[in-house]
Amino acid sequence: MRKDSEKFLEILLGKRGKLGQDAISCGIDEFMEIPNVKFNAKAILDDLKMCGCITNASSMYISGRLDIYLTMVGIDYFQDKEKKYQEVCMSSNTNNFYGNVSNIQLQQGNVNSIQTQTVTAVETLDFDRVSEFVTKIKKYDSLLEDEFGDKAMEVRQKITEIDALVQKKENPSKVKMLLMDLKNLSIGVTGSLIATGIVEGIKLLFI
Repeated sequence: MRKDSEKFLEILLGKRGKLGQDAISCGIDEFMEIPNVKFNAKAILDDLKMCGCITNASSMYISGRLDIYLTMVGIDYFQDKEKKYQEVCMSSNTNNFYGNVSNIQLQQGNVNSIQTQTVTAVETLDFDRVSEFVTKIKKYDSLLEDEFGDKAMEVRQKITEIDALVQKKENPSKVKMLLMDLKNLSIGVTGSLIATGIVEGIKLLFI
């Protein structure tokens, strides 16, 4: 979904909360905090219809008056988006280390776990956990353009490269480098729950 469409929907849901009804009549001037909203209003409504957030009966008149009919998809949009973010984010965990530990490796999904590690010349990586992480991200492939914009293709390419190496369980140093690239791409994206989930997930993998 477009960013301006999300903001438009957010304002609509605010009005719904005040009015207590799913059918909303209002003026386009009430959405002026969205840049160029008068010019983009039709495109925004079309986008919301395509995403199933408002019904096809929703319309805007020449006078600037809007008749909007919210759907369950629209009403639950931000809650569902938050749930997707929670699925992407790895569960926080507590790690207890005893003695001098170097090259610390966080263990995901285990609370109060104790892990010892012998550092050798061979670089290691938990391929299974990285594979699980990549699988979760791939579930939201259709949302990458909305979340990352023109970076979506590069993000998708990194995910594909990581997945290929993880499946073969080879070149852990290259996998780590690609994960760092993916993390850096995600850090540069503001207001994206998926990008935030990727950053936090990678932190918990090994960084």
